[in-house]
Amino acid sequence: MGRLEVRKRNKNNRQRKSIVAIGCEGKNKTEKVYLKNYSSRECILKFSTGNSTDPVGMAKDLVRFIKKEDLSAKYGDKIFLLIDTDVNENKQKQIDKTKQICEKYDIELILSNPTFELLYILHFEYTTKIYQSSQEVKNIIKSKIHSYTESMNVYPILSSKTSIAIENSKKLERYQLKNGQDLYSEKCNPYTGAYKILEELIKRNQ
Repeated sequence: MGRLEVRKRNKNNRQRKSIVAIGCEGKNKTEKVYLKNYSSRECILKFSTGNSTDPVGMAKDLVRFIKKEDLSAKYGDKIFLLIDTDVNENKQKQIDKTKQICEKYDIELILSNPTFELLYILHFEYTTKIYQSSQEVKNIIKSKIHSYTESMNVYPILSSKTSIAIENSKKLERYQLKNGQDLYSEKCNPYTGAYKILEELIKRNQ
């Protein structure tokens, strides 16, 4: 038996802690800065490599990362892809194609409309307000966190309100479903499924 075959078999049979892998926009630091706070010995967190900013490109970057890191549900790994709609109706075809890729590779697609930062607002209050832009969301956050910037680590400010954010997110999801909205549609505004990542990370840290 050759060395390469032995190494490959050992790799496939290795015992290791399970990993949570997250794909997000290459140029966007917001999600990474916030979610990195949940990384620990109990919860190994990795972010996909790649600089894509379009949903399909991000999905393909994540698939390459999955293969490179040998990630699989059989090891207990969980993989998420975070997409912002940015109130851009032209993104819908990309989102639909991305959803197909995610289903093929056991990736959970997490859509935020208009942007991931909606999750921050939900730490403070429940809202069904339809947002006209991602910037509108960020302006509201600045009214609540006066020193806010997109690269700021807001976790120390928000951590005590995490359970409120999760409950408000679920309430908003129920509201949208009751109104017949497709959670993977650009028209489902406002909405964020990012609470599912928080629940997964919290569970692994217990």
